[in-house]
Amino acid sequence: MKQKIDLKSCSDYREENIKTAVYTLLDRYFSSSVLDIAGKNILLKPNLLSANSPEKAVTTHPEILRQSALYFIEKNCSVIVADSPAGPFTAQSLDKVYRICRLSDLEKRIPLRLNRNLKGRKVSYPEGKNLKSFHLLEVLQEADFILNLPKLKTHSLTYYTGAVKNLYGLIPGLEKAYYHSKYPDKREFSRMLVELCQYLKPNLSLMDAVIGMEGPGPSGGTAKKVGLLGLSENPYALDFLFSDLVSLPYKQIPVLLEAMDRNLIPKNISELEISGENIEDFKTVFQPAIEGSFSGNPISFLLHRFSLTKNLAKKLEDKWSPWPIMNDRCIGCERCKDLCPRQIIDMVEGKALPDYEKCIRCYCCHEICPVEAVDLKRR
Repeated sequence: MKQKIDLKSCSDYREENIKTAVYTLLDRYFSSSVLDIAGKNILLKPNLLSANSPEKAVTTHPEILRQSALYFIEKNCSVIVADSPAGPFTAQSLDKVYRICRLSDLEKRIPLRLNRNLKGRKVSYPEGKNLKSFHLLEVLQEADFILNLPKLKTHSLTYYTGAVKNLYGLIPGLEKAYYHSKYPDKREFSRMLVELCQYLKPNLSLMDAVIGMEGPGPSGGTAKKVGLLGLSENPYALDFLFSDLVSLPYKQIPVLLEAMDRNLIPKNISELEISGENIEDFKTVFQPAIEGSFSGNPISFLLHRFSLTKNLAKKLEDKWSPWPIMNDRCIGCERCKDLCPRQIIDMVEGKALPDYEKCIRCYCCHEICPVEAVDLKRR
């Protein structure tokens, strides 16, 4: 797998700046590619985690989506935008996400299609090491070419989320909760993410790092400027570079450790082929999602590398990983209750209360809460 990443600076989301950056990256790629995309069906996969305005840096910015779509439309391609946000996957909830993320107007202004097909289908993956099948959005059958459009963010479970994790949104609705329940260990969950990425094989990944998110991501963190877009055929290499760019060590990111074990990326970042910009000009420090957490602790690296017993791993997990603690901001909307993979959240006097004896600490409740009523703390 190629290890090339092309970079282009972009100071903000103004139309002219995003167009220049997106077109420059895509032109440079296709000028050296033998791939003919004319007339193809292009699927754009943004991060549409939840119904949040672009200023919160939770989702891929709509201007990046717009300019990416226009680039392919000018090549006589058909463009469809598809994602399955967190929570229930209904026509009403999907339209709300499109509206608040400012994508609804795009459909009126340019000839693209926002996916409203809620159906999923089972696909076989006999080459999988751990998984032999997935349940994915049916609309994927229409795609000749996938442009993955991740958002650079921290993550409470996987420590970092970017190109590889973004593809998880192609699993429809609450089916995602099934995989959280099946793979409660973050290392096993990350192996599943790599298997999914290996099946989907996005043609390109274009990272939205003009403004990323630090702190309690992927939804409750703080927007932070980076001023950069990155393009690569290799989503693992893209994640390796951008996690390092914001000072999130790869040894604490189980997706990257799994990719290294499978020889999908080198173990030394100096072996990546970087072009377009001097990466040192954009180096910054992102605060992790959970300070002092198990996923952000060197112990996780030791467990992965030396395959310590599950019993020992569980004891260390219990010691280091925080718990989802509901605070006074809870409004009793029951979104966390509906989404919980293990269905262990009850409503007590109108407030959410997890059964901590059964909690697997997937942090889905923290991710989906619309009012930041879930704190991650050690008990």
